[in-house]
Amino acid sequence: MMSKSRIEFNSLNVTDFGPIVNGRVQLRPLTVFVGPSNTGKSFMAGLIYALHGSFRANSDIVQVLHARGNLSYRSLLTPLQATQLTEENLNLLFGWVNSEFPDLLTDLMPATLHEEQDQLIELPESVADLVLPYLSNLPHWNQDFSLELARCFGTDRAANLVRYAGKGTATLLLRNDSAVKCAAGIGYKVRVTSEGSEFEASIPVEFRFWASRAAFDRRLPVRWRRNPSQLEEDAKKDLAISLLLALADEIASKNFGPLRRQAYFLPADRTGVMHAHQVVTRAIISGASRTALRSGTQMPSISGVLGDFLEQLVAFAGSLGRETGDCHGLASNIEDELLHGAVRAVHAEVEYPSFVYRPEGWNQDLPLMNASSMVSELAPVVLYLRHLVQPGNLLIIEEPEAHLHPEMQAKFTRFLVAAVQSGIRILITTHGEWILEELANLVRLSELPFENRDGIEDPEIALSPEQLGAWFFEPSKDAGGSVIREISLDEESATFPAGFGLVTEALYNRWVEISTRIQEE
Repeated sequence: MMSKSRIEFNSLNVTDFGPIVNGRVQLRPLTVFVGPSNTGKSFMAGLIYALHGSFRANSDIVQVLHARGNLSYRSLLTPLQATQLTEENLNLLFGWVNSEFPDLLTDLMPATLHEEQDQLIELPESVADLVLPYLSNLPHWNQDFSLELARCFGTDRAANLVRYAGKGTATLLLRNDSAVKCAAGIGYKVRVTSEGSEFEASIPVEFRFWASRAAFDRRLPVRWRRNPSQLEEDAKKDLAISLLLALADEIASKNFGPLRRQAYFLPADRTGVMHAHQVVTRAIISGASRTALRSGTQMPSISGVLGDFLEQLVAFAGSLGRETGDCHGLASNIEDELLHGAVRAVHAEVEYPSFVYRPEGWNQDLPLMNASSMVSELAPVVLYLRHLVQPGNLLIIEEPEAHLHPEMQAKFTRFLVAAVQSGIRILITTHGEWILEELANLVRLSELPFENRDGIEDPEIALSPEQLGAWFFEPSKDAGGSVIREISLDEESATFPAGFGLVTEALYNRWVEISTRIQEE
């Protein structure tokens, strides 16, 4: 049975993390977090960014171990030895591999390997029991995720992010939501405590996953493959460990592939950061060049999210003069239709870039700090789309509506959807009523055949309902925190209901009350 079907979404259940009491989100091609301030939208976005960092940093562990050129995994994978491989285990594993992928354990390479498609592979419970410890420890997430989580939030330990300030336990349930109805998904349960974090994988009974001979050939180069019948006992176990590690890596890749892709985070107040980053960095460089820090002097700390943003801004200096990608012309389109001018980085002192804006018709640049706040706010988006973001990557944007006129908010929303159409995954946190209303329009537009869209602005930009997930972060006095729930398109109100209508109604009622009292006077 051949198919090109793939896992489309991952879901994340969170309990007692930061201000979030509990809730579940599904990571769609376009994911929207909306709700009152201080309810955990940025916390959830930061958590997703940390998961990407941890998964991506360890996604090539199999290739790294192979590159070391030593067939013995024991000195490298001691934590994975919780499962003692018996002769019966070895026979089960080798028998299953030979039945599903004939000749994999020899030096034979199929001539049509590059043409192979994935096929649906059933994982027997006996083999699943063997691979489960490797899937749980692949690739040493217990330590790496704690460090990455603490780094992203700028704290000294991940336990500080637990809802009860490190005294309780935050639980994360990460699962795949499969597009293949017959393939139940695997999951990870992550517990964050004062001791660190712990990943525990689960594999359902009668689990099936998509894989090909080519996938295992990439993970098992010829020099690593041996005929088990020709190996001594220790060598057999080394081969079994390499197979289980490759199998775990393939399962994780197929079920959590999007989390292994690069993520970029554009934090709130981009205008302030863009204006201040050069001055601050020059001051630090200047001070460091004159004298060492005095004993006891503490450098201010920032979150890893903001640190990554600043570091990437600095890295643009190395991109100057190079050909850039500008995926599907998205950056240029934003410049042409929203900014009406060009944004770019130019060389400055100490190989640190300055950012400038040249309005249409001008023959000289304008320092970005002298441009409008809308230009400063959208400049990082343009730069990231031109220099960094590629299809398959995740781009997180906090408050994309900041400093934008309502009309510009609607137009920028269409550019975000165009980015999704180009293969970029987008996550936004927002308080923008017009953003939600335009998203509703674009979902509704997907139901209208293209030939009937004459006269509609940007008729090619539309979004199917399954591509968009909107999640409301709702404060709960009873729970002492916030809860998360999905909000669906309401055709009657023509939006994703997020409480903005209630605010409008309350303001109108306030007007009526004031006006009534004036008339009574």
